[in-house]
Amino acid sequence: MQSFFEQRTPRLDTSSPSVRHLQDLIRSRSLVHIEMSGGQTLTGQIKWQDHQFIALQPDPTLPLVLVNRERVALLRSLG
Repeated sequence: MQSFFEQRTPRLDTSSPSVRHLQDLIRSRSLVHIEMSGGQTLTGQIKWQDHQFIALQPDPTLPLVLVNRERVALLRSLG
């Protein structure tokens, strides 16, 4: 039983086509191009996703960049 102080986040809806597509990109380790709503662009490999963020690794030597899902205007596979 869940306590009052413990808040569990809902699970990702894996029946959603967008969630399944991102999972496919993660499994295949594809490079992606992300355009943000403000015009900024990012390129890298998606490592994981949750309800709020997509973790993008721009380069293996750099730390992960957390991208707010609500700010993504376009996400395209490069491979």
